[in-house]
Amino acid sequence: MTTTIRVRFLTARCLHTTSTLKTFNPTDLLLRISSSLNVRNVAKTVVEYCRRVGWLRMSLLIGSTSLIAAAPTHEWWRVVGDDVDRLIARAEQSFGGEMLGREYRDMALRRAVQVAERMEGEEKIEALSKIFTRLANLQADLYETERVCREGVQLMQEAGPTTKNRHLVEGMRTQFAVTWLNQDRARERRNLSPGTSHTHQAVRLLRDAACVLETSAKENLNRGTPSRKLLLQLANTLQSLGRQFQYDDAERSLQSALLIYQHIYGLAHHTTINVLDDMGCLYNRQGDYDRAISCYRRAAELGEAHAPWLVSAILRNLGSTLVAMNDKSGARDTFLMALHAALHWQRLLVSENSDLEPNATEENYCRNLLDSVKK
Repeated sequence: MTTTIRVRFLTARCLHTTSTLKTFNPTDLLLRISSSLNVRNVAKTVVEYCRRVGWLRMSLLIGSTSLIAAAPTHEWWRVVGDDVDRLIARAEQSFGGEMLGREYRDMALRRAVQVAERMEGEEKIEALSKIFTRLANLQADLYETERVCREGVQLMQEAGPTTKNRHLVEGMRTQFAVTWLNQDRARERRNLSPGTSHTHQAVRLLRDAACVLETSAKENLNRGTPSRKLLLQLANTLQSLGRQFQYDDAERSLQSALLIYQHIYGLAHHTTINVLDDMGCLYNRQGDYDRAISCYRRAAELGEAHAPWLVSAILRNLGSTLVAMNDKSGARDTFLMALHAALHWQRLLVSENSDLEPNATEENYCRNLLDSVKK
């Protein structure tokens, strides 16, 4: 039997049949591979053959799986056990490439859901909140994120939340609402048919969540037992609501979120700086350019000292406001500062993390805006 025939046979054996290539689930291969040296060597041969004949997707899958087989701990990736925190910790690991790594983390978190469903009371709701927050962040598709959030809210509701942990359910509702808003924005960016807009439903969901959280926070304060987690969730919900600039309660929501973040984190924190930037965007939309510029400059000043990765985007927003005021010279100087801030942060990031490559997205945004002002 020639080498080519052997490789063809081994590939078919891994996949059962080559006709399943289009519908192949990487989880199947992940669960079948062993950590023996022989399989790792076979995988290398199969990868070379797949690349040669043009099966690039198959090459990626088998190559990633061979990395998992080469792990120093024997079968470390198997999703077993009944410890939710340990399962979540395993899901945080990103080994085996992006595609298989995502599959593996999803398996670990789904196993954690099975364990959490056997729990009772507050422990169950806390575990479900941890798991579904991570599951939602793991999804690459917004519609999958919506499905995960909906499932999380339903399971947490069935567990019977109490006043003490009600903020966890409202936190999942907030993530659900933000996913709806992101779906609508994604359709707008791509000039797609609007379909069924969820914006009004999402805003109503955010308002209901904020109302519940505000009531719980007041009750805790009256009892003399303020909850930091509850207040942070309230601020997060209010900030999400305040980012819907077209609604009348946007300014009040952002101001309330800013007060909470200032109380807990102080001004020298990236979350507080983000809210200042959001307030600048709100005032810019309202045509109150002086207040918008004041917020942007304050946010940029704080960002330079405490959150340099935010400075470029803040300066871009400031430059856009100056363009709206017909101050082309000031806008050009501001966009140039934004470009320098983006380049500085990329150099700093790559120098401290040798495994990262520069991300030119922010730099391109700044260059495009600078070119538009020059023209």
